[in-house]
Amino acid sequence: MKSPLTNALRLVARRFVPVAVLTALILGIASFIHGRSNHQWSRGIETYIVLEQVRRSERLPASDLAFLGDSSCLFGVHVPTLLHAFPGSNVEAFCTIGYVGPDGYAAMLDKMIARGRQPKKLILVFNPIQFERDPRWNEWPAFIRNDRFELPSGLGFPAGGLEYIRLLMERAVYTPLPGAYAIYYGGKDQFISTIWNEHGGAIEPNRMLDIPSLEAFRATLPGHVLLKPLPASKPFVINAEFEKALDSLSVTLSKLDRSKVYLVISPVNSVNAQGGPQSFHTEAGKRIAARLGLDQSHFLDTPDVMLDILYAHYPSHLHRWARMIYTEQLAKTLADRGILEQHQATD
Repeated sequence: MKSPLTNALRLVARRFVPVAVLTALILGIASFIHGRSNHQWSRGIETYIVLEQVRRSERLPASDLAFLGDSSCLFGVHVPTLLHAFPGSNVEAFCTIGYVGPDGYAAMLDKMIARGRQPKKLILVFNPIQFERDPRWNEWPAFIRNDRFELPSGLGFPAGGLEYIRLLMERAVYTPLPGAYAIYYGGKDQFISTIWNEHGGAIEPNRMLDIPSLEAFRATLPGHVLLKPLPASKPFVINAEFEKALDSLSVTLSKLDRSKVYLVISPVNSVNAQGGPQSFHTEAGKRIAARLGLDQSHFLDTPDVMLDILYAHYPSHLHRWARMIYTEQLAKTLADRGILEQHQATD
């Protein structure tokens, strides 16, 4: 007579071993596919930003003025403010993230040129935070050129299988964005819709969501002053990898009329302004302009350092109301330089 323990073990084996074997088989196949794949479909919100801006640059007609740059531009240039200041103008932003860098912006421009959709005028936007470029970021320009990440995944079994299944589920099932992005936007579709509705811009959701209007925010500004840089903040220094990426962008700019290309160094939070704006804004801007073959006069006079209260996150991301204040100042520069014109309404 068999013991109750033996019977119980046989029952467990009959019911759960096939399930375990099937699970292992599925994970094994998924891991194999993921391991042989030379790309990953998603690396989170950064991928959504880059993919959508590339799609917009491929689908939208040529604009009067386009912005191309990093996330300081994505979250800092408010195109609706420019459209209000310059009615009748066609302005679009195709700004992505710092990882993409000058070489990646060149890749986006090349795609626009190939389709005959290059803008009439172009403003390149760099934040000093991307000056010290990491060679590992070079997978992002390759991603734009090839529509996939070239580096193979290092995940084995079962992690690779789980990652492959997650990526499949991400396409099929609603998945909230991380952190504050989930609270403000919800999921990927809502975030992408915002980029389209705002002509290539987005709202950095980590601060000032409780302030109901621009006027209400302006009322909080008196008394705020520029803070000294934090002792732990590092100077922004252009490295050789960034210069190499600039050279790639310069090659692409040779296909355009450089007299219609301008440069903006976006502002940094005063608490991160180590080294002073003379080094990371004025001198860096002149150096970048020269590297890109631009006339020094095309380095636009824009704010170099701004109040801490204007920033939502990181040294470079302005919040929803601050981006409007910054863009108002930018609009004045564009008007003074004749880059955009204020069209008069006609009867």
